[in-house]
Formats: sequence, C-alpha cells, structure tokens
Amino acid sequence: MRPRFPLLVVLVALVLALGACGGDPQPDPGAPAPATTADGPDTTAVAAPTTQTTWPLPKGVAPAGQREPAPDLQVTDFDGRTVTLGGFRGQPVVVNFFESW
Repeated sequence: MRPRFPLLVVLVALVLALGACGGDPQPDPGAPAPATTADGPDTTAVAAPTTQTTWPLPKGVAPAGQREPAPDLQVTDFDGRTVTLGGFRGQPVVVNFFESW
C-alpha cells in the first residue's frame, strides 16, 4: 500500500495556488483617484493617452495621411454587369487578383 500523503500535499498546494490567482486586481497606489460628482462617478471625463506607440512602416508604405485613393477600377461581374470600385466608397473592399494557371 502506497502512502497518499504526497498526493494530498500536491492537491492542497494546487488549490492554494489557484485560489491566489482569483479575485479583483488591486488598484495602483500611485494612480490618481477617479473623478466623482455629487451623483456618483464622473463618466464624462476621459483621460487623454499619455504616450503614443508608433510602429515602423514597411518599406514602400506611405503614412495614412500621404496615401492616394485607389484608381476607379471597372470590371464585369459574372452576370455581365459593370461594377466600379468607386461604387463601394467608404466600405471595405477586398480585390482578389487570382490566376488559375
């Protein structure tokens, strides 16, 4: 008969470890207190971001403010209708150039 004490110790340690993971996160003591009004928390105040992360653009990609719109493509769909890219202005469009050779 093998002793069950080590198994019991492992189970108790697992329960204690999982119990330590739960609960609400503690507030940062250095963070400013949320704004309040006489009616409760002030929900109109929105903090501006303090830092802005900028990622390097891949080679050949212009920043968003310097890009030009795509040319107005005209294609014929499977029903014989002419479709223009300009007809989808303001909507996301995926143009799939596919060859089956």
